[in-house]
Amino acid sequence: MTNKYSDINGRYLKLERDIILALKFEIENSKVFSKFNDEKALKINIFDYVELIINNGVLTFLDSNGYHYNLFSECTTEDLINILISKG
Repeated sequence: MTNKYSDINGRYLKLERDIILALKFEIENSKVFSKFNDEKALKINIFDYVELIINNGVLTFLDSNGYHYNLFSECTTEDLINILISKG
């Protein structure tokens, strides 16, 4: 028996996947390179993060010292959408 709310999880996972793919697309097509390595980057200003890069296939935030942070350390899905909107 299917719960009447079970499709919400699937829609959420699809949205999350779409956001990650869109962020990767923006980075891969960026003309900006990280000041910490030779990777393409998105310049951002959210929390204490200044760049978003793809590190070993994983989206990673960098702070002003070049320290790496997980995509969902502090950011919500809405924060990630706002990054996309600001770059679009």
